[in-house]
Amino acid sequence: MKTIKFSIKVGAIDSYIYGGHLFVILKDGRIAFTELSKVIRKLVDKYSDFENLIRLSFQRNDYLSNRQGLMILGVGELRNVLMKLWERATNEIDFSIDFDLDDFEIISEVPSMPVLDMRLYAMRMYLGCKEGLYELNLNPQDNYHLKPSKPELRFDAKVTHLNAKSGEVIISANSEGLFHGSFLNKRNKLEVISKPVAKKSIRTGWSSYDVINYEEHNNFEYFVNETASIDNKPKYSKFDEQSERRRITEFGKSKYGMAHLMGHSNLKVEDVSYCFNSSLSGFFFTKDGQFININLNKENKQDLYFTSRNHLLPNLEKTKKLLTKPVSSSIVPKGCVIEYFDKVVLYHNGKAKVIENSPSINVRSYPSSIRYRNLITITKDEEISIHSIYPFDETAIKLTFDDFSFDNIFND
Repeated sequence: MKTIKFSIKVGAIDSYIYGGHLFVILKDGRIAFTELSKVIRKLVDKYSDFENLIRLSFQRNDYLSNRQGLMILGVGELRNVLMKLWERATNEIDFSIDFDLDDFEIISEVPSMPVLDMRLYAMRMYLGCKEGLYELNLNPQDNYHLKPSKPELRFDAKVTHLNAKSGEVIISANSEGLFHGSFLNKRNKLEVISKPVAKKSIRTGWSSYDVINYEEHNNFEYFVNETASIDNKPKYSKFDEQSERRRITEFGKSKYGMAHLMGHSNLKVEDVSYCFNSSLSGFFFTKDGQFININLNKENKQDLYFTSRNHLLPNLEKTKKLLTKPVSSSIVPKGCVIEYFDKVVLYHNGKAKVIENSPSINVRSYPSSIRYRNLITITKDEEISIHSIYPFDETAIKLTFDDFSFDNIFND
Protein backbone atom coordinates (compact mmCIF):
# COMPACT_ATOMS: atom_id res chain seq x y z
CA MET A 1 0.00 0.00 0.00
CA LYS A 2 1.33 3.44 -0.92
CA THR A 3 1.86 6.07 1.73
CA ILE A 4 -0.61 8.92 1.96
CA LYS A 5 1.45 12.00 1.23
CA PHE A 6 0.98 15.73 1.26
CA SER A 7 3.45 18.49 0.49
CA ILE A 8 3.89 21.94 1.98
CA LYS A 9 5.40 24.53 -0.32
CA VAL A 10 8.09 26.15 1.83
CA GLY A 11 11.81 26.71 1.42
CA ALA A 12 13.54 24.87 4.28
CA ILE A 13 16.70 22.88 4.93
CA ASP A 14 15.27 20.72 7.72
CA SER A 15 11.94 19.88 9.33
CA TYR A 16 10.77 18.01 12.42
CA ILE A 17 7.35 17.06 13.85
CA TYR A 18 7.18 17.18 17.63
CA GLY A 19 4.62 17.83 20.35
CA GLY A 20 1.81 18.83 17.99
CA HIS A 21 4.00 21.26 16.04
CA LEU A 22 5.99 21.37 12.82
CA PHE A 23 9.45 22.90 13.28
CA VAL A 24 11.54 24.09 10.33
CA ILE A 25 14.93 25.58 9.65
CA LEU A 26 14.30 28.02 6.82
CA LYS A 27 16.82 28.56 4.04
CA ASP A 28 17.67 32.01 5.38
CA GLY A 29 18.70 30.48 8.73
CA ARG A 30 15.61 31.32 10.79
CA ILE A 31 14.13 28.74 13.17
CA ALA A 32 10.33 28.65 12.94
CA PHE A 33 7.36 26.54 14.00
CA THR A 34 3.62 26.23 13.54
CA GLU A 35 0.86 24.14 15.03
CA LEU A 36 0.38 20.92 13.10
CA SER A 37 -3.39 21.37 13.54
CA LYS A 38 -3.16 24.60 11.52
CA VAL A 39 -1.49 22.71 8.68
CA ILE A 40 -4.13 19.96 8.85
CA ARG A 41 -6.97 22.52 8.77
CA LYS A 42 -5.64 23.94 5.52
CA LEU A 43 -5.37 20.45 4.09
CA VAL A 44 -8.91 19.53 5.18
CA ASP A 45 -10.32 22.77 3.72
CA LYS A 46 -8.86 21.85 0.35
CA TYR A 47 -9.66 18.12 0.43
CA SER A 48 -12.81 17.95 2.56
CA ASP A 49 -13.93 14.57 1.17
CA PHE A 50 -10.96 12.98 2.95
CA GLU A 51 -11.20 14.93 6.22
CA ASN A 52 -11.42 12.00 8.63
CA LEU A 53 -8.74 10.00 6.84
CA ILE A 54 -6.41 13.02 6.81
CA ARG A 55 -6.88 13.66 10.53
CA LEU A 56 -6.49 9.98 11.36
CA SER A 57 -3.39 9.56 9.20
CA PHE A 58 -1.45 12.69 10.14
CA GLN A 59 -2.79 14.05 13.42
CA ARG A 60 -3.63 10.97 15.51
CA ASN A 61 -1.94 8.12 13.73
CA ASP A 62 -1.82 6.19 17.02
CA TYR A 63 -5.58 5.62 16.83
CA LEU A 64 -4.95 3.15 14.00
CA SER A 65 -2.63 0.91 16.00
CA ASN A 66 -3.51 1.26 19.69
CA ARG A 67 -5.45 -1.47 21.46
CA GLN A 68 -8.87 0.07 20.94
CA GLY A 69 -8.18 0.74 17.28
CA LEU A 70 -6.94 -2.79 16.68
CA MET A 71 -10.11 -4.18 18.26
CA ILE A 72 -12.35 -2.16 15.94
CA LEU A 73 -10.24 -2.66 12.81
CA GLY A 74 -9.98 -6.36 13.61
CA VAL A 75 -13.41 -6.63 12.02
CA GLY A 76 -12.53 -7.66 8.47
CA GLU A 77 -15.15 -5.58 6.73
CA LEU A 78 -14.07 -2.37 8.50
CA ARG A 79 -10.40 -2.83 7.73
CA ASN A 80 -11.17 -3.60 4.09
CA VAL A 81 -13.16 -0.35 3.86
CA LEU A 82 -10.18 1.53 5.31
CA MET A 83 -7.85 -0.15 2.79
CA LYS A 84 -10.07 0.90 -0.13
CA LEU A 85 -10.35 4.49 1.12
CA TRP A 86 -6.58 4.63 1.69
CA GLU A 87 -5.93 3.30 -1.81
CA ARG A 88 -8.36 5.79 -3.32
CA ALA A 89 -6.62 8.68 -1.54
CA THR A 90 -3.16 7.60 -2.72
CA ASN A 91 -4.22 7.01 -6.32
CA GLU A 92 -6.55 9.94 -6.96
CA ILE A 93 -5.02 12.90 -5.16
CA ASP A 94 -1.63 14.53 -4.92
CA PHE A 95 -2.24 16.41 -1.67
CA SER A 96 -0.47 19.76 -1.62
CA ILE A 97 -0.93 23.09 0.15
CA ASP A 98 0.74 26.48 0.06
CA PHE A 99 1.83 27.67 3.47
CA ASP A 100 2.80 31.31 3.83
CA LEU A 101 5.71 32.20 6.08
CA ASP A 102 3.28 34.39 8.02
CA ASP A 103 1.70 31.14 9.21
CA PHE A 104 4.93 30.32 11.08
CA GLU A 105 6.18 31.80 14.32
CA ILE A 106 9.85 32.75 14.20
CA ILE A 107 11.92 31.65 17.19
CA SER A 108 15.35 32.96 16.33
CA GLU A 109 18.14 32.79 13.80
CA VAL A 110 20.50 29.83 13.83
CA PRO A 111 23.74 31.07 15.42
CA SER A 112 25.86 28.94 13.09
CA MET A 113 24.99 27.71 9.62
CA PRO A 114 24.70 25.14 8.23
CA VAL A 115 22.61 23.01 10.58
CA LEU A 116 24.04 19.49 10.26
CA ASP A 117 21.46 17.76 12.45
CA MET A 118 18.45 18.58 14.60
CA ARG A 119 16.86 16.61 17.45
CA LEU A 120 13.78 17.49 19.51
CA TYR A 121 13.48 15.73 22.84
CA ALA A 122 12.08 16.43 26.32
CA MET A 123 10.61 19.75 25.11
CA ARG A 124 14.04 20.88 23.98
CA MET A 125 15.52 21.52 20.56
CA TYR A 126 19.13 20.58 19.87
CA LEU A 127 20.90 21.95 16.81
CA GLY A 128 24.15 20.37 15.64
CA CYS A 129 26.16 22.94 13.72
CA LYS A 130 29.65 23.49 12.35
CA GLU A 131 30.50 25.67 15.36
CA GLY A 132 28.94 23.44 18.02
CA LEU A 133 25.75 22.23 19.71
CA TYR A 134 22.95 24.64 20.64
CA GLU A 135 20.04 24.04 23.02
CA LEU A 136 16.61 25.73 23.05
CA ASN A 137 14.06 25.15 25.79
CA LEU A 138 10.71 24.96 24.01
CA ASN A 139 8.47 25.10 27.05
CA PRO A 140 10.16 26.58 30.14
CA GLN A 141 6.81 27.19 31.90
CA ASP A 142 5.61 23.58 31.40
CA ASN A 143 2.28 24.36 29.75
CA TYR A 144 0.70 23.67 26.37
CA HIS A 145 1.74 26.99 24.82
CA LEU A 146 5.30 27.01 23.51
CA LYS A 147 7.55 29.94 24.34
CA PRO A 148 10.94 28.78 23.05
CA SER A 149 14.10 30.28 24.46
CA LYS A 150 16.93 31.60 22.31
CA PRO A 151 19.69 29.15 21.27
CA GLU A 152 22.49 28.70 23.80
CA LEU A 153 25.84 27.06 23.05
CA ARG A 154 26.40 23.84 25.01
CA PHE A 155 29.30 22.23 23.13
CA ASP A 156 31.89 23.81 20.87
CA ALA A 157 32.98 21.14 18.37
CA LYS A 158 31.47 20.44 14.95
CA VAL A 159 28.39 18.22 15.49
CA THR A 160 27.38 15.88 12.66
CA HIS A 161 24.68 13.75 14.34
CA LEU A 162 22.48 13.82 17.44
CA ASN A 163 20.48 11.27 19.42
CA ALA A 164 18.59 11.52 22.70
CA LYS A 165 16.88 9.20 25.18
CA SER A 166 16.57 8.58 28.93
CA GLY A 167 17.82 12.03 29.86
CA GLU A 168 20.97 11.68 27.71
CA VAL A 169 21.95 13.55 24.57
CA ILE A 170 24.39 11.63 22.38
CA ILE A 171 26.69 13.77 20.24
CA SER A 172 28.63 12.60 17.19
CA ALA A 173 31.49 14.99 16.44
CA ASN A 174 33.16 12.99 13.65
CA SER A 175 36.95 12.93 14.15
CA GLU A 176 36.59 14.77 17.49
CA GLY A 177 34.83 11.69 18.89
CA LEU A 178 31.62 10.54 20.59
CA PHE A 179 30.31 12.68 23.48
CA HIS A 180 27.29 12.61 25.75
CA GLY A 181 25.62 14.83 28.32
CA SER A 182 22.49 15.26 30.42
CA PHE A 183 20.11 18.10 31.36
CA LEU A 184 19.05 16.28 34.54
CA ASN A 185 20.90 18.59 36.89
CA LYS A 186 20.29 21.64 39.09
CA ARG A 187 20.76 24.05 36.20
CA ASN A 188 18.24 22.15 34.03
CA LYS A 189 20.53 22.78 31.08
CA LEU A 190 22.52 20.31 29.04
CA GLU A 191 25.96 19.62 30.47
CA VAL A 192 28.25 17.72 28.11
CA ILE A 193 31.07 15.62 29.51
CA SER A 194 34.22 17.01 27.93
CA LYS A 195 36.03 13.68 27.56
CA PRO A 196 35.01 11.63 24.48
CA VAL A 197 33.97 8.00 24.98
CA ALA A 198 35.09 7.05 21.46
CA LYS A 199 37.72 8.52 19.15
CA LYS A 200 35.40 8.88 16.15
CA SER A 201 31.64 9.03 15.55
CA ILE A 202 29.69 9.89 12.41
CA ARG A 203 26.28 8.75 13.78
CA THR A 204 24.69 6.60 16.47
CA GLY A 205 21.70 4.31 16.96
CA TRP A 206 19.81 3.17 20.06
CA SER A 207 19.49 -0.49 21.00
CA SER A 208 17.03 -0.19 23.87
CA TYR A 209 19.11 1.79 26.42
CA ASP A 210 22.43 0.89 24.81
CA VAL A 211 24.15 2.91 22.07
CA ILE A 212 25.73 1.71 18.85
CA ASN A 213 28.40 4.10 17.63
CA TYR A 214 29.23 4.14 13.93
CA GLU A 215 32.86 5.07 13.32
CA GLU A 216 32.28 4.56 9.60
CA HIS A 217 29.16 3.74 7.62
CA ASN A 218 30.17 0.08 7.66
CA ASN A 219 31.84 -0.20 11.06
CA PHE A 220 30.45 0.16 14.60
CA GLU A 221 31.03 -0.40 18.30
CA TYR A 222 28.33 -1.41 20.80
CA PHE A 223 28.22 0.48 24.14
CA VAL A 224 26.40 -1.26 27.01
CA ASN A 225 24.93 1.32 29.41
CA GLU A 226 24.11 0.88 33.08
CA THR A 227 20.57 2.04 33.92
CA ALA A 228 18.34 2.56 36.96
CA SER A 229 14.54 2.72 37.19
CA ILE A 230 12.73 5.97 37.92
CA ASP A 231 9.54 6.28 39.93
CA ASN A 232 7.65 9.06 38.18
CA LYS A 233 6.83 9.52 34.52
CA PRO A 234 8.78 12.49 33.11
CA LYS A 235 6.58 15.55 32.62
CA TYR A 236 7.62 16.06 29.02
CA SER A 237 6.16 12.67 28.01
CA LYS A 238 2.65 14.10 28.22
CA PHE A 239 3.25 16.00 24.99
CA ASP A 240 3.97 13.01 22.74
CA GLU A 241 6.99 10.93 23.69
CA GLN A 242 6.73 7.37 24.91
CA SER A 243 7.10 6.98 28.68
CA GLU A 244 10.64 6.46 29.90
CA ARG A 245 11.03 4.37 33.04
CA ARG A 246 14.81 4.16 33.23
CA ARG A 247 17.76 6.54 33.37
CA ILE A 248 21.28 5.92 32.13
CA THR A 249 23.58 6.00 35.14
CA GLU A 250 26.83 4.86 33.50
CA PHE A 251 27.55 5.30 29.81
CA GLY A 252 29.57 2.55 28.13
CA LYS A 253 30.12 0.32 31.15
CA SER A 254 31.24 -2.31 28.64
CA LYS A 255 31.58 -2.38 24.87
CA TYR A 256 31.83 -4.78 21.96
CA GLY A 257 33.39 -4.34 18.56
CA MET A 258 31.65 -5.17 15.29
CA ALA A 259 33.79 -8.26 14.64
CA HIS A 260 32.83 -9.72 18.03
CA LEU A 261 29.09 -9.17 17.52
CA MET A 262 29.24 -10.62 13.99
CA GLY A 263 31.14 -13.72 15.13
CA HIS A 264 28.05 -15.99 15.07
CA SER A 265 26.54 -14.58 11.90
CA ASN A 266 26.92 -15.83 8.34
CA LEU A 267 27.78 -12.35 7.12
CA LYS A 268 31.43 -11.34 6.90
CA VAL A 269 32.43 -7.94 8.22
CA GLU A 270 34.46 -7.16 5.12
CA ASP A 271 31.39 -7.68 2.89
CA VAL A 272 29.38 -4.87 4.54
CA SER A 273 29.12 -1.55 2.69
CA TYR A 274 26.61 0.19 5.00
CA CYS A 275 24.81 -0.75 8.22
CA PHE A 276 22.40 0.62 10.81
CA ASN A 277 20.28 -0.78 13.62
CA SER A 278 16.93 -0.93 15.35
CA SER A 279 16.54 -1.88 19.00
CA LEU A 280 16.59 -5.63 18.37
CA SER A 281 18.33 -6.14 15.03
CA GLY A 282 20.89 -4.92 12.53
CA PHE A 283 20.42 -3.95 8.88
CA PHE A 284 23.27 -4.54 6.45
CA PHE A 285 23.85 -3.58 2.83
CA THR A 286 26.50 -5.79 1.24
CA LYS A 287 28.97 -4.94 -1.48
CA ASP A 288 27.26 -7.38 -3.87
CA GLY A 289 23.89 -5.58 -3.56
CA GLN A 290 22.05 -7.59 -0.91
CA PHE A 291 20.03 -5.99 1.91
CA ILE A 292 20.03 -8.18 5.03
CA ASN A 293 18.37 -8.03 8.44
CA ILE A 294 19.90 -10.00 11.35
CA ASN A 295 18.46 -10.35 14.84
CA LEU A 296 20.57 -9.27 17.81
CA ASN A 297 20.69 -11.71 20.73
CA LYS A 298 20.54 -9.67 23.94
CA GLU A 299 19.56 -12.33 26.47
CA ASN A 300 22.94 -12.02 28.18
CA LYS A 301 24.64 -8.62 28.25
CA GLN A 302 27.92 -10.46 28.82
CA ASP A 303 27.60 -12.20 25.45
CA LEU A 304 25.85 -10.06 22.85
CA TYR A 305 25.88 -11.32 19.26
CA PHE A 306 24.04 -11.24 15.96
CA THR A 307 22.39 -14.58 15.24
CA SER A 308 23.37 -16.94 12.42
CA ARG A 309 20.14 -16.59 10.44
CA ASN A 310 20.01 -13.88 7.77
CA HIS A 311 16.71 -12.36 6.62
CA LEU A 312 16.94 -11.10 3.04
CA LEU A 313 15.00 -7.89 2.54
CA PRO A 314 13.49 -6.83 -0.80
CA ASN A 315 15.56 -4.69 -3.08
CA LEU A 316 14.92 -2.68 -6.24
CA GLU A 317 16.26 -5.25 -8.68
CA LYS A 318 16.67 -3.04 -11.75
CA THR A 319 18.99 -0.65 -9.94
CA LYS A 320 20.31 -2.92 -7.19
CA LYS A 321 23.95 -2.20 -7.97
CA LEU A 322 23.35 1.52 -7.52
CA LEU A 323 21.64 1.10 -4.13
CA THR A 324 24.41 -0.38 -1.99
CA LYS A 325 25.44 2.95 -0.44
CA PRO A 326 22.53 4.78 1.23
CA VAL A 327 22.80 8.43 2.18
CA SER A 328 20.84 7.95 5.42
CA SER A 329 18.58 5.45 7.18
CA SER A 330 15.64 5.66 9.60
CA ILE A 331 13.58 3.13 11.55
CA VAL A 332 9.78 2.88 11.26
CA PRO A 333 7.38 0.26 12.68
CA LYS A 334 7.82 -3.03 10.76
CA GLY A 335 10.51 -1.58 8.55
CA CYS A 336 12.87 1.24 7.67
CA VAL A 337 13.31 4.20 5.35
CA ILE A 338 16.41 4.51 3.19
CA GLU A 339 17.52 7.74 1.53
CA TYR A 340 19.50 7.26 -1.66
CA PHE A 341 21.10 9.94 -3.80
CA ASP A 342 18.10 10.31 -6.10
CA LYS A 343 15.19 8.69 -4.25
CA VAL A 344 13.71 7.63 -0.91
CA VAL A 345 12.57 4.03 -0.41
CA LEU A 346 10.28 2.61 2.29
CA TYR A 347 10.96 -1.02 3.22
CA HIS A 348 7.81 -2.13 5.01
CA ASN A 349 5.89 -5.38 5.58
CA GLY A 350 8.22 -7.28 3.25
CA LYS A 351 8.01 -4.83 0.33
CA ALA A 352 10.19 -2.07 -1.09
CA LYS A 353 8.35 1.07 -2.23
CA VAL A 354 9.79 4.24 -3.74
CA ILE A 355 8.07 7.14 -1.95
CA GLU A 356 10.14 10.01 -3.42
CA ASN A 357 11.71 10.06 -6.88
CA SER A 358 14.07 13.00 -6.50
CA PRO A 359 16.94 14.02 -4.19
CA SER A 360 16.17 15.05 -0.61
CA ILE A 361 17.88 17.33 1.88
CA ASN A 362 16.73 15.42 4.94
CA VAL A 363 14.61 12.38 5.85
CA ARG A 364 13.18 11.82 9.35
CA SER A 365 11.05 9.24 11.14
CA TYR A 366 9.70 9.27 14.71
CA PRO A 367 9.96 5.81 16.33
CA SER A 368 9.76 7.11 19.92
CA SER A 369 6.66 9.26 19.26
CA ILE A 370 3.18 8.21 20.34
CA ARG A 371 1.16 10.04 17.67
CA TYR A 372 3.63 10.26 14.80
CA ARG A 373 5.53 6.96 14.79
CA ASN A 374 4.06 6.05 11.37
CA LEU A 375 5.00 9.40 9.81
CA ILE A 376 8.00 10.31 7.66
CA THR A 377 9.03 13.88 6.88
CA ILE A 378 11.16 14.55 3.82
CA THR A 379 12.64 18.01 3.33
CA LYS A 380 13.31 18.88 -0.30
CA ASP A 381 14.54 21.97 -2.09
CA GLU A 382 11.21 23.83 -2.27
CA GLU A 383 8.83 21.71 -0.19
CA ILE A 384 8.36 19.45 2.81
CA SER A 385 6.62 16.13 2.15
CA ILE A 386 4.89 14.31 5.00
CA HIS A 387 4.08 10.63 4.48
CA SER A 388 1.74 8.45 6.55
CA ILE A 389 2.47 4.71 6.44
CA TYR A 390 -0.40 2.26 6.17
CA PRO A 391 0.06 0.46 9.51
CA PHE A 392 -1.42 -2.96 8.72
CA ASP A 393 -0.69 -6.05 6.66
CA GLU A 394 -2.02 -5.30 3.19
CA THR A 395 -3.68 -8.70 2.73
CA ALA A 396 -7.47 -8.33 2.67
CA ILE A 397 -9.04 -10.15 5.62
CA LYS A 398 -12.45 -11.65 6.30
CA LEU A 399 -12.53 -11.74 10.09
CA THR A 400 -15.55 -10.59 12.10
CA PHE A 401 -16.11 -10.13 15.83
CA ASP A 402 -16.96 -13.83 16.07
CA ASP A 403 -13.39 -14.68 15.13
CA PHE A 404 -11.88 -12.56 17.90
CA SER A 405 -10.30 -13.77 21.11
CA PHE A 406 -10.28 -10.86 23.55
CA ASP A 407 -7.34 -12.49 25.33
CA ASN A 408 -5.27 -11.95 22.21
CA ILE A 409 -6.44 -8.39 21.67
CA PHE A 410 -5.19 -7.04 24.94
CA ASN A 411 -2.02 -9.05 25.47
CA ASP A 412 1.23 -7.20 24.88
